[in-house]
Amino acid sequence: MNFNLFDLFTQRKDASFAYDLDLIGGQQTQVYLKQYALNTCASFLARTVSQSEFKTKNDALYYKLNVRPNNNQTATSFWQELIFKLITDNEVLVVQDDTDDLLIADSYVHNVKAVYPDTFSGVVVNDYQFQRVFGMDDVWFIKYNNDNLTTYTNQLLSDYANLFSRMISFAMRNKQLRATVDFSGVTSFDSQAPKDDANGNKKENPAQKFIDKLFSAFRDNDIAIVPLQKGIKYDEVSSQYSGADQAFSDITAARKEAVDSVAEILGIPPALIHGAQAEVDQNQQELLNFCIAPLNQKIEDELNAKAVSQSSYDRDKVTVWGLNKPDPFKQAEAIDKITAVGVLSRNEVRARLGYEPVDGGDVYYMTKNYQAITDSPQPETDDLNAKTINERRQAQGLKPLAGGDAIWLSDKQTPAIPTGLATKGGDNDDDSNSN
Repeated sequence: MNFNLFDLFTQRKDASFAYDLDLIGGQQTQVYLKQYALNTCASFLARTVSQSEFKTKNDALYYKLNVRPNNNQTATSFWQELIFKLITDNEVLVVQDDTDDLLIADSYVHNVKAVYPDTFSGVVVNDYQFQRVFGMDDVWFIKYNNDNLTTYTNQLLSDYANLFSRMISFAMRNKQLRATVDFSGVTSFDSQAPKDDANGNKKENPAQKFIDKLFSAFRDNDIAIVPLQKGIKYDEVSSQYSGADQAFSDITAARKEAVDSVAEILGIPPALIHGAQAEVDQNQQELLNFCIAPLNQKIEDELNAKAVSQSSYDRDKVTVWGLNKPDPFKQAEAIDKITAVGVLSRNEVRARLGYEPVDGGDVYYMTKNYQAITDSPQPETDDLNAKTINERRQAQGLKPLAGGDAIWLSDKQTPAIPTGLATKGGDNDDDSNSN
């Protein structure tokens, strides 16, 4: 049987079915600012720390930490996941399987002990659950211990989320199409009223289908023409709305404020996350000193405590060199000064820059202009024939002597004084020279 949708508006005697029609509008989507802000900051730190190098003289451990921790991850992916989980969960657990692969646990049960080492049971990695119980000495367990972040994100950011959701909802209503359909003139619809099926489920009202088509026509088409039947009155009221529009800049500002709040708790200058170009060097140094350095230290301490034995600590200890590693080119002048006065040897400087020692690098040096001035010439080298007497006196700030241009010889030899030399006004002139 052919059914004409528009016939129903001339067949029903009352419009009581209109009370059964669904209200037309999109479903509101709640925006979780807490997760957005936390993930943004955690991802930023994860990308930063993953660029670190873990230095150790243990070749097997170095390979695991810097090249391939397990069969499914590279070192960069592994450390990004570890830092992200450490920030978002406030702790992270790393276990080793039978092949010594490093695996980040997705979930676990931490059994806290008072005297004996803690244990971890029910460890799950990628849907695989280990049946054994891991002891504290067998795992890497790092806690971030940032209670301020946990408290803040659980309380204040929930308020941000509610505010943000309301702003989104208000913005969506700014230019929303609003209209009413008046069925008061419809007189006969009884024959087309929806009936329940055999299972008691209510069938869709034909009038609702018409309203849906009407809404789709105005929403999807640039030009929409809808024929109205006798007894139907369509009235659009959205054009009569005179309220103030919700600016999208307000929504962006609310989202930015949430990110800034979390970044400040973590010690991240907010300008770096947003890509601001002002005071970049100062912000980067603040990030390295107050955020990255403490994180690297936590990781370094845990690796040295669990991955390095006490007997081999001096040789195999792990040192984390991240973006906070000193740049030797930027500090060349300071390095020159500190080695020139004999404070540090070359190998001590290299150790602080993250480089291996070199042969002969343990010798201390001091430049000539830092030597003490004395009343008598001091040999500057073991080779006494290297300079004349006056050259040595000049180096000490003393006046030259007559005949001081002779070569310095050993104590058993007499200095050779050239004949016919005039006095140079030295401080040892006597009366015989004036005759």
